[in-house]
This record gives sequence, structure tokens and C-alpha cells, in this order.
Amino acid sequence: MKNRTFWIKLSVATLASSSVISLVTYLVAAVPLGAQALTNQQAILNEKQGRIAQWWKEEVNTISKDLQNPKLVERSLTILQAKRHSRADIYSANSLALEAILASHAQNRNSASLLTKGGIVVFSTDHDKFAAYQPLKNTTTSLDLEELPSTPLNFFTNSISGLPAISVALPIYTGPQKKAGFLAIDLNLRKLNDQIADPAPTTKKTHQDGSIPVKSYLVARTSLDQATYIAPPAQSPPDYKFKPLDSEGIRKALDGNSNQEFYLNSEGVPVIGVYQYLPNFRTALLVESRQKDVYTSARLMALQIFEVGALLSLLSLAMGFLVDRRQDQTIGS
Repeated sequence: MKNRTFWIKLSVATLASSSVISLVTYLVAAVPLGAQALTNQQAILNEKQGRIAQWWKEEVNTISKDLQNPKLVERSLTILQAKRHSRADIYSANSLALEAILASHAQNRNSASLLTKGGIVVFSTDHDKFAAYQPLKNTTTSLDLEELPSTPLNFFTNSISGLPAISVALPIYTGPQKKAGFLAIDLNLRKLNDQIADPAPTTKKTHQDGSIPVKSYLVARTSLDQATYIAPPAQSPPDYKFKPLDSEGIRKALDGNSNQEFYLNSEGVPVIGVYQYLPNFRTALLVESRQKDVYTSARLMALQIFEVGALLSLLSLAMGFLVDRRQDQTIGS
């Protein structure tokens, strides 16, 4: 009986010690894994931020070329200075020629339009916009060309399409400081979003290689208390519905902060994330990894230690019963 008690105590002690050791092992191993994940995420964020900056620099250059194109300016002034405008003007030789000039720089734009000084669309590559009113203050960002590279642009929800939008309006002059109207560019936010696209979803093979899945995305406020993606995520259906997004990382980033943190994402999943505010577009870039994925190796190591301890505990328990049974048989004989 004493032997059985000894083996039971040994079994319990083995199980308890293995539990403590596995927990300590997990905690010790998790620290460098978390630090490494943050380092990798920061590198990814910096690279994507650089791609966004390059994309915007190139688009600013194309807008500058448009405004310095004599043919574009001439045809724009012909439209802006006309005494009357009608829908038939959409298919006039002058409008079609202007569309052809703007087509060479259409890749990063949803549309290009001419606005009167009062914000009325008198020409647009999107014919549905003709004669519409496009505010030059609350939504569209009106500014001079030299201000374009660094001025924060308004992010808003387009009242016609219902989609997030950024639109800039740059003056077209008839003489020194004399505006005839504006060239308005509606940016293609899908193209902006493409700059931070992550590789295709990881497979089992890439997990075995030690890579940790990351999710990168751009968010912006469409109102004081609501934020959303700037464009539908990659591989989303054509009828994608924008949903409000909220997390501690999103809130802090859109308040103009940049940091590295542990928090719950919009889906309530614990993540490790880095975030950066991008003042040019009033958006935030976030790069996140699920804590579950980051700590996989630490969890497996701790689990293996616990399994070995549990096995030894069971062996000790079995040994105690086996020894006790043999003693009983010896006494009985």
C-alpha cells in the first residue's frame, strides 16, 4: 500500500511539474516569437508604405503632365468658357478629343471631369456625371498643383456609387490667377489598394517553411464614428458590401498614431499588429498576424513537453499498481 502511495504521488508530481515546465517553456519561447513577428510586420509595412508613396508620386506626375498639356488645356477651356452646355456636348468632336487625351492616364482614375467654378460637371469621362454637382469643399479636395504631393485629401462616400472615394480638383487658368474652372480627378482606390496586396493565402507547405500569414489593409473614416476599407479586398465578389470596421489598432491609427500592439481585430480575433497613419489620404495602413499563428511553434513545444510529462505520469501510476499487485500476490502465496 505504501508503494502504491509513492507511485501515485510520483505520478501527480510528474504531471504537475510537466505542466509548469510546459507553461514556462511557452511563455519564454513566445517572447522572441512576438518580437520577431513585430519586426517582420514593420518591414512589410515600410515596404508597402514605400510602394504607396511611389504610386502617388507617379500619379501626381501624370496629373502635372495633363495640366501642362497645351492641347488638353485648350480643349478644356473651350468647354469651360462655352456660354451653354447640353448633354449633346458629350459626343462633340472637342469632348471626344479630350477624352482621348485623358485616356492615356486613365489607369489610376475612375474618371476625369471638368467642373465650373460653382462645381457643376460640364465634361466627364464618366458620362453619367454630366450636369451633376460636385462640391469643391466638403468632399472633393480643391487645391493647386504644387500642393498636391503633400496636402491631406478628403476621403468620403460617393453619393452616387455609394463607394469610398477620393477626388481632387485642380484649377485651369485663363490667365494669371484667373480660374476658368477645375480638372477633377476621381482616384481609383482599387489601384491604391493594390499597392499593399499580400501574397496569395499560405499553404501547408509555406507553414512548414516557418512563414507566418499576415493581413495588410488600408482603412479610412467615412464619418466621425465609422471606418471601412478604402476598396473591396482582393478576390471579393462584385457585389461586395462595405461593413464598418473597428479595433483598437484602427482607432489609434486613424487618430494619427503609429505603433506596434497586441489587440483584438475587427472580428474579435487576438492579433499582433503594426499600424501607420498616412496623412496624404487620411487613411491608416495596418499589418496584422493572428497570435494563434505567431505562437504556433511555442505552443507545439509546450504541448510536446506536457505530453511527455503526462505519459511519464501514466507510466508511474501503472508502475505503482503493478508493483502493488505483485506484492499482494506474494503475500497471498
